[in-house]
Amino acid sequence: MPLTRRTLLRMAALAPVLYGATQASVAAAHASPDATAVRASDFGFDPVDATPALTAALASGADVVIIDDVGQDWITRPLWINRDDLTVILEDGVTLRGLAGGFPDMRDGIWRIHGRKNVKLIGYGATCVMNKPEYTGEWRSIVRMGTSESITVEGLVLRGAPGDGVILGGGSKNVVIRNVVCDDNKRNAISVIYADGLLIEGCALINTQGTAPEAGIDLEPDSAPQLIKDVVIRDTVFAGNKKYSFEMNLMRYNADSTPASVLVERCYMGPTGDAVVHVQPGVRGPASGTMTFRDCVFDAGDSPGTVNLYGVRGYDGLRTTFERVAFTALREQPRTDAFVKIWSGMVTVLPEYGNARFDDCVVLADLAGPFVAGVEGAGDPVLSNVSGTVWALRPQQPIIDTAGVTKDVDLDIRPHDGAAQVALTGRPVAQAGQTVTVTVRRLGPDTATPLVLRYDTGGRARNRVDYDGLPGVAVIPPGARTADIPVRIRPDAAACELTLTLRPLPGTTVAGRDALTITVRGRQ
Repeated sequence: MPLTRRTLLRMAALAPVLYGATQASVAAAHASPDATAVRASDFGFDPVDATPALTAALASGADVVIIDDVGQDWITRPLWINRDDLTVILEDGVTLRGLAGGFPDMRDGIWRIHGRKNVKLIGYGATCVMNKPEYTGEWRSIVRMGTSESITVEGLVLRGAPGDGVILGGGSKNVVIRNVVCDDNKRNAISVIYADGLLIEGCALINTQGTAPEAGIDLEPDSAPQLIKDVVIRDTVFAGNKKYSFEMNLMRYNADSTPASVLVERCYMGPTGDAVVHVQPGVRGPASGTMTFRDCVFDAGDSPGTVNLYGVRGYDGLRTTFERVAFTALREQPRTDAFVKIWSGMVTVLPEYGNARFDDCVVLADLAGPFVAGVEGAGDPVLSNVSGTVWALRPQQPIIDTAGVTKDVDLDIRPHDGAAQVALTGRPVAQAGQTVTVTVRRLGPDTATPLVLRYDTGGRARNRVDYDGLPGVAVIPPGARTADIPVRIRPDAAACELTLTLRPLPGTTVAGRDALTITVRGRQ
């Protein structure tokens, strides 16, 4: 006899008691104790096409839908979230795989969230994957959302999209993307067309390749009224992306656009084929706003560029600020390309361009050229309103290179030798759900310069599964002795060990041990 919806919900109330794995997953989602829950396998499992069972589970009316580990992949066509106040959990070990030929519409994706509120997609240790070579063009994302509010995507690996790992369309408000790995997607790891409140933390946005812009993240509205507002990106790794680690393109903004506001802090951005960071404000009038990078490492490697500020108005447009950012290019040959290129614009040439500030930044590279280059288009544009303090190993003159004239340009380049000694301390035991603070202390009398730190994590503990994602970088500010690295153990972490190992940059030595192992006492 078929089960009625009422019978299923009554059975679901017992699910956390009957199934230990379900209980742990519901706890990870912070669901209320009386939440009703169903397992997708309760609705059947077809190894060829599991879409009907998954769709039925999503439509069941349960507060929590658990896509459980059945020992093989769940093969699916697009899955629509058609109601509010829903938590979907993919259990540890689950793979949700796109059905070959199952995404004919270019707007298709594995997850479609439109016009919804209070939806969570959580999958620590789970993967959603598509077949990137199957489709031409730049479309078809794994998670596609729009006109939705209070959406959380957490703990998932999103791999192989023919478009983006995640795309936020028009009307996306109060979105959280946490501990997510976007790997080997075609256009961008994350594309943001509209954001009114966006937090990205503890993520890895890596190995994007296939079609432009091939970035870790691309903040790019489709029209002047669309918002890029209250965006915070922190503790995130950008690496292996073909063209950019980070791109913000506001070329469609004008004087009536709401000012953009973006903060990027404690992030590592690795080498690319073009530039690590590309910022392009609107040139159709003074489209204002703030773009702040804080306590980040921009690792140029052999990239031809590190930071491109393209078409930035000198005084009344977007203000770009770099606070305690480390510019590195650790390679055998001295770097001749400027770390920061500020463009006047090559099509629409601004008469005054610049509007950038550098607060206690540090350059860890041999420079055989300038730190900042002004790149002028036709006419006589003026590099304007560029200031701050940069500490550099063996700085070269000129610090700023431009063929034109300058106005209100005052960049203080201070030499330093990079020499420092540090020590590592922290508590060696943690319970599931606790935060352990690992402290790196600078020794010796000299604290004048910022000090950049790099570290690795290893051991049986899984990054972004047993503990929240860590960026592998930290900065001790000028005048300070310590930097704290908060290691947040997840509430549902298994018993394991986590080892944090310092990887000193040239000039820095470690006093005593260079690694700290934390024993995690997992959930009971």
